[in-house]
Amino acid sequence: MAVSVTVKRKPHHDLKAIQTRFDSVHDLEITTTALRSARSLGFSLEEVVEVVRALEHGDFVKSETAHHPRNPRCWHDTYVTSFDGLDLYLKFAGETLTDIVLTSFKEQ
Repeated sequence: MAVSVTVKRKPHHDLKAIQTRFDSVHDLEITTTALRSARSLGFSLEEVVEVVRALEHGDFVKSETAHHPRNPRCWHDTYVTSFDGLDLYLKFAGETLTDIVLTSFKEQ
């Protein structure tokens, strides 16, 4: 059975609000998987914050609802950016700005 996912080409979450929310290492909400991926690429938590702070609106790729498990209220905003010579893929997920988490941080 195919899982229906809603996709849109406009960010669900406001980028400036995300950057404000992820302003320091102490404020960083990151999954274990994203943390492992960042560390395997040689990034410290401070550098992860730098990458998030450097994101621009033009780095946005897509926004889609969660599909595993399916949750039409949880939106994933995907960004691709270059940082220190690497093309990075970042995904933020959450139903609201206050519960947003960095779920992916990997090389594209």
